[in-house]
Amino acid sequence: RDNKYGDYMRCFDMQTGKELWKFGYESPGEVEFPGSRSVPVVDDKHVYSCGQNGELYCFDINTHQPVWKKNVWTDFGGEPAKAGEDKFAGLAGGTHFPMWGIVQCPLIYGELLILSSQTPTAGMVAYNKQSGEVVWKTDSLGNFSYTSPSIAKINGEDQLIMITASSGGFGGGDKTPSNVVGINPKTGAVLWTYSNWSCWIPSSPAYDAGENKLLIVGGYRSGSAMIQIEKNGSEYKVNELFKTAEFGEHTKPPLYYNGYFYAHFSNNETRDGLTCMNSEGQIMWKTKREPGFDKGSMILADGLILATDGAKKLYLIEPDPTGFK
Repeated sequence: RDNKYGDYMRCFDMQTGKELWKFGYESPGEVEFPGSRSVPVVDDKHVYSCGQNGELYCFDINTHQPVWKKNVWTDFGGEPAKAGEDKFAGLAGGTHFPMWGIVQCPLIYGELLILSSQTPTAGMVAYNKQSGEVVWKTDSLGNFSYTSPSIAKINGEDQLIMITASSGGFGGGDKTPSNVVGINPKTGAVLWTYSNWSCWIPSSPAYDAGENKLLIVGGYRSGSAMIQIEKNGSEYKVNELFKTAEFGEHTKPPLYYNGYFYAHFSNNETRDGLTCMNSEGQIMWKTKREPGFDKGSMILADGLILATDGAKKLYLIEPDPTGFK
C-alpha cells in the first residue's frame, strides 16, 4: 500500500525472496494506520485481492495482468473516502466510508469469489470468479465490521459465516447487538442469526470448532461466545454454550490444538497477553505482560505455535494447557 499512489500486487520467489512481478493501480488516500488491509487468495489460474478503497481485482498469474476488476464498496452504494472527513464519521455506518478502510480477505468457494460489501443494499456478495459477474447478494446483515467471511461445516454442510458490529460503542446512541449469520454459500440464503453477543469493532472471523460449534471472538473487552447450530428438518436453531469476558482476540481468529484455544488477548484496554482456554470456556493460563503479546500474528505449524509479540520478537511456543512454554 502506497497512500500517495495506490495498491501493488507483488509476487516473490519462495526460495530466494526475489520479486518476480508487480502490478500497481492508482487508488490514493489515507485511513487510520498505514499498510495494506487484506490477504490475497490464489487458485490455479488467478490471484484475487481487495484494496483499501474497495477495489477488487482478479489477476492472471501467468500474464500478471488484470482479468477483471470491481469495487465491493462503491458498486453497491457506498460513498468513496473523502479528504478531510472526520475519521470517526466512518464509525457511523450507513454509506460513510469505513474508518479503517475496506478490510476484506476474498474467499474462494468453488466457482464463486465471496466478500462482504456491508453497504445498506448489500451484505454478502458472491461473484463468478472467472468473469466478476455478481451471482448473488444478500440484503444488509447489520452494522459495518472489519470481519471477513469464513466457511464452517454445519451438520455436514458448508455454511458461510459473517459477523457484523454492534452499535453504541462509541459516542453513545442506541445500542444494538452484533449479528452472527449463517448463509448458504451457493445461493446466499440466510439460514440463521445469533444476536446475543456484542463487539462494536469486530475484525476476527468465526472459528469452526467442530461438532457444529462456532467460537466468536472480539477485542475491546468483548470476550467470546461459543454457539452450536442444531438442524431440525429445514429449520436451524442456535444454542449458546457459553460466553466469557476472559478470552478474546483483537485482530484475528484464535488457534485450536488438542482441545484448547490460544489467542492474543491484549487490546486497547487490557494486557492479558497470550491466553489459553479449553473448549468449555475455562481459562487455563495468561501470560499477561510477561511476555506481552499485543495484536501480533500467530500460526500453528507441525504442532508448534509461531507468534510475534506485536512489536519486535518472534516466539516458538509449545501449545500446552499446563502453562506457557
